[in-house]
Amino acid sequence: MILSNYLSVLAILLPILVLATCLVVSTYNLYFHPISSYPGPRLWAISRFPYVVSLYRGRLHIDIKEIHNRYGPVVRIAPDELSFIEASAWSGIYTGGVANQGFIKHKAYSDAQGFESLFDASDENHARLRKLLGKRFFAAASANKQEEVIQSYTDILIKRLKEQVCEAPIGNQASKDDKKATESGVINLQEWYNYTTFDIAGKFTLSEDFGCLEGSTYHPWILMVLTHFKMSALVMALRLYTPLDVLFVKFAPARFLRLKHEFLRLTREKFGRRLSKTYPTSQDDFVAAIFNDPKSGGVTRDELEANCILMILAGSETMATSLLSATNFLCKSPQVLQKLTEEIRQYDKEGDLNLTNLNQLPYLNAVIRETHRVCPPLANAPARVVGPGSAMISGRSIPPGTAVGVTQYAAFHSPTNFALPTQFIPERWLKIEESERFAGDNRDVMRPFSVGGRDCAGQNIGMAEIRVVLARVIWNFDISAVSTLAWEDQKCFMLWQKDPFFVNLKSVARDV
Repeated sequence: MILSNYLSVLAILLPILVLATCLVVSTYNLYFHPISSYPGPRLWAISRFPYVVSLYRGRLHIDIKEIHNRYGPVVRIAPDELSFIEASAWSGIYTGGVANQGFIKHKAYSDAQGFESLFDASDENHARLRKLLGKRFFAAASANKQEEVIQSYTDILIKRLKEQVCEAPIGNQASKDDKKATESGVINLQEWYNYTTFDIAGKFTLSEDFGCLEGSTYHPWILMVLTHFKMSALVMALRLYTPLDVLFVKFAPARFLRLKHEFLRLTREKFGRRLSKTYPTSQDDFVAAIFNDPKSGGVTRDELEANCILMILAGSETMATSLLSATNFLCKSPQVLQKLTEEIRQYDKEGDLNLTNLNQLPYLNAVIRETHRVCPPLANAPARVVGPGSAMISGRSIPPGTAVGVTQYAAFHSPTNFALPTQFIPERWLKIEESERFAGDNRDVMRPFSVGGRDCAGQNIGMAEIRVVLARVIWNFDISAVSTLAWEDQKCFMLWQKDPFFVNLKSVARDV
């Protein structure tokens, strides 16, 4: 009887206690929190829940852009987080300086893969990993040295695309896949870009491609990596509500646990095969660069595996996204496509489409830069947390413990930074005298690869890959879209989730 009465009272008091706690926390967050003076939606200021829901739905970049459009250049997107879209915020947050020492990585990005890579390493480990892993392989000079790999896989891409649209095969013998070619010439270019970038990433990382281009399909390990990465995005969202992330991993559905174990098994098998080769240092790949570095003894096997996974996934997905979005925007802008086509086809020989020449093409580079503005590789802010002392960011004193970041998608689509921000207009990146209507654009806010010690290590290789593949596809084919993508409807988690993109390719006839 006593226990029954106790439970009855508890059943009444517990909801009241929970409600009272919510009211107290909400009141504090709205009116008394150190960043309560910053504007933003009230629900987002009260709780992290709207942020997590938006992240899980893949719409966080859109929602934060709309918040900035309504409330201004610095907005509150969570009880303890501010988003910036001003150019000066880049240096204040990511490069620090004397005034802003002690920023730390946000806990949402902690160890998302199960072991640390350059993406999720703690601050003390990141500097060590970046120095050991990036000194040789990611140097600016490496892009030219690795051009041969990029060109060779682009050769295969062009060959396979011509086979798909019923062109005569290159060489004297017909491909065994000719029977698969379609008379219409309609193909899903999203898949072919992904095949190319994954094969290139595999070659750069492990001296072994995945056979995607030759087999016209994804390697099973790649499908496993992509799925595992999406699961990691879910864990990242839950990490904002510790210990939900721990509980999810511990008590996850059997399917998720099987997926994780199979992923780790395949990963260790693949890297074990690479490391067991008798010539681990003779190959010109990422692994060899580590072995050849006399200071790389501090890299563990798990760290090497984690960074190879990052190289393959981020290096392929971001490049494929840039190629796909550029082609999509070009198809939606016939005049832009025509202008770029004329610039690229000024070369009579395909062999002239090398990096030395492509780096000097102003309109090609303007198209790529505008692509990164409209569709940045990482749409959401890589957040940092202000350390024990307050920090000055864009002329504002930010209290300790506040998460801060530049939300790229919002910054690059803001009318305060760019004229006609929703339109794809490469001319804005030409010389000012050639694009006077964009003279007021805030070009300094454009940092698609971030800045500082955590900027994209592989950006030089990535830009080389985009230039070569895009230029050679346009040189070889007339392109028209069967149906274009509404990029504002594409979901973005840690990376963009891309829909199929069907185009009609017509091979350009040339006198031999």
